[in-house]
Amino acid sequence: MEVKLSKQQKVTVNSAEDIYPIMRQILRRENKIGQGQEHFWMVGLNQANKILYIELVALGSANMAAINPREAFRMAIYKLAVRVIMVHNHPGGKVKPSYEDQDLTDHFIQAGKFLKVEVIDHLIISEETYHSFVDSGIFKKR
Repeated sequence: MEVKLSKQQKVTVNSAEDIYPIMRQILRRENKIGQGQEHFWMVGLNQANKILYIELVALGSANMAAINPREAFRMAIYKLAVRVIMVHNHPGGKVKPSYEDQDLTDHFIQAGKFLKVEVIDHLIISEETYHSFVDSGIFKKR
């Protein structure tokens, strides 16, 4: 499901700090419906790193959302995105990545390479804070 964005939200993304305020607004809006569930979004960017779309790809349980790369990259291919950012929330508020989060990121990086859509970050968010795989150095190890 594509998330409706205002013109002010279609910003150029140079870091996690640029996307987090937008994703926090979306999380707060969606929490009214699925509070206590993991939400997983893909943020598609054009060549200039401007947001093309934000799509809710999966809505899961309290500690897991099942995501298929084929479904996650569908909109990127359709909208001609050249880069994507993976974003999901941890309903409990702790944004430390799990082993499963890291494994999923690895799979998506590989799928993105095959599809020529670069995965440039993965954010885990809560209403108070976020964790960026790039900022924490996890992406450098990949």
